[in-house]
Amino acid sequence: MTDGGISVWGPGHRAGEMARSGWGVILLGAVSLVAGVLVLAWPGATLLAIAIVFAVQVLVGGVLRLVAALSAEEIRGGGRVLLALLAIVSILAGVLFLRHPFQTLTVLTLLLGLFWVMAGVLETVHAAGARDMPARGWAVAGGVLGVLAGIAVLAYPGMSLLVLVWFLGLELLIYGAFTITRGVRIRAARP
Repeated sequence: MTDGGISVWGPGHRAGEMARSGWGVILLGAVSLVAGVLVLAWPGATLLAIAIVFAVQVLVGGVLRLVAALSAEEIRGGGRVLLALLAIVSILAGVLFLRHPFQTLTVLTLLLGLFWVMAGVLETVHAAGARDMPARGWAVAGGVLGVLAGIAVLAYPGMSLLVLVWFLGLELLIYGAFTITRGVRIRAARP
């Protein structure tokens, strides 16, 4: 479409058409399949990459908070000091996470396990006490399952990380296969 010889549809429109086309969907599926294979082939490298991305995010967040604390005019007095302290803690944590990425993942895994145990206990107690709750038995079962999963993660944090990476790789493979199938169907449906 043109308006006086100037195209109204720019690169964004063409990219949107590509994303909705069969080829775009097939490409997304193929990338997901490749990512799934890579995750399953190199789970240790995947964990290291996740740890580094997390560390960089914390570090960059700290730097941005520090810039905001030093330059934002709307932040005054105590708020500026608190933001600067949070920034310094974030920067130090980011550096520590970069120096020890696998220990960082272990701590995060332990926190996840602790969260699952606490959430499972609370859900179980809540469901057991709520006599008129619909599907109360399922809520109790879900809470108990959360407690058991949390205990397993706390008992075997390293193995839990590996299992989570395997689930990620399998999910990427399955998603990729379904997405490619959808893209092929889209292509077949369009003349």
